[in-house]
Amino acid sequence: MIIMRKFLVTLATLILLSSAVAHGQSKESGGGASPYAKMEPLIVNLSGLTNYLQVEISFKVADPKVADEIKLWKPAIRHELLLLLGSYKPDEIATLAGKQKVMKSIRTAVNKILKKDEKTGVTDVLFESFVIQ
Repeated sequence: MIIMRKFLVTLATLILLSSAVAHGQSKESGGGASPYAKMEPLIVNLSGLTNYLQVEISFKVADPKVADEIKLWKPAIRHELLLLLGSYKPDEIATLAGKQKVMKSIRTAVNKILKKDEKTGVTDVLFESFVIQ
């Protein structure tokens, strides 16, 4: 049962990543600066303190200048993400719907720090890895 659940979570994550990459290729193929900003891996204790989450996140941004702003605000963004992710229980984020909820929360939190919205700041959140233990 656990193996099947891990397989489904991995499959869902791969589907999300591949669709996001395919969606981003049309703009990226024109050359120039990347429309993505990558964060260093995060490891956070989940609510209850018996499990932790290791996650790698990239942000799709509306403009390459936003990627530069993310670099400037990285300490504040990391802080906010650690607090946000640590508030979830493992069961809440183990499903596809849970991961989508987390993605939306992360996008909202980062855009709030950048003083932007979905159209001018972070347009999408991509999980490059997502491991709950």
